[in-house]
Amino acid sequence: MADLDGTYLGRILEAKRAELGRVPPLPRPSEVEAVLERLGPARDFAAALADPRDVSIIAEFKRASPSAGPIRPDADPARYATAYALGGAAAVSVLTDRHFEGSVDDLRRVRSAVSLPVLRKDFVLDRSQIFEARKAGADAVLLIVAALPPPHLSQLVAFAREVGLEPLCEAHDAHELDRAMAAGARVVGVNARDLRTFEIDRELPLRLRERVPSDFVYVAESGVERRDDVRALRRARVDAVLVGTALMRADDPQAALEDLRRVGP
Repeated sequence: MADLDGTYLGRILEAKRAELGRVPPLPRPSEVEAVLERLGPARDFAAALADPRDVSIIAEFKRASPSAGPIRPDADPARYATAYALGGAAAVSVLTDRHFEGSVDDLRRVRSAVSLPVLRKDFVLDRSQIFEARKAGADAVLLIVAALPPPHLSQLVAFAREVGLEPLCEAHDAHELDRAMAAGARVVGVNARDLRTFEIDRELPLRLRERVPSDFVYVAESGVERRDDVRALRRARVDAVLVGTALMRADDPQAALEDLRRVGP
């Protein structure tokens, strides 16, 4: 997309387009149906996040990020996922993009380790990536609104549902948030980090909360490091928060997650 030229996100998407040839192509519809029948139903990602009693936490696994650099280069995804489950996570997010030192194999290892819903977080541009996520054990898939023209976003939302995945549509401003809802998303996220510049505006998920009706699941992403951050988001009636770097940097990720959840009234 033209407005992304020269931005961090634009460069990542350019690299992702070059990688698409290595993703297994989407098989014929009859073969897709056979795979889905063998896999069985996915876990309900939206329901796992919509806890009326408290804010839910999506705990993220990533070894690095373009903004933070290396975090835990040798981290074991199964060990972290297990710690997250024991710490009370509602779901686990797995970065499968190479800019985060991730892979689809990390997703498979997380799926084998825990029974929580698992989100594939990547720069998804094509249906083949969505089907790849489903085969690897994902229950949900990230769709970045800024990376997808409106018709294509709607098509990917619909295809994700067809194969049993819940799309999490991520926005960074009011216009993108409106596009996410119009595309048919039930779970919408507001990323405090602008993927064009990597700058963080921690108030953004708070400011945009009132724009989203209560029948959507509203997720705040990025910039959550302390209990005070979680407390402020809960008071704004955010349904779930996605936390990655703070947990990956912690020596004891289970204890760090338990501490974030101990927000009090």
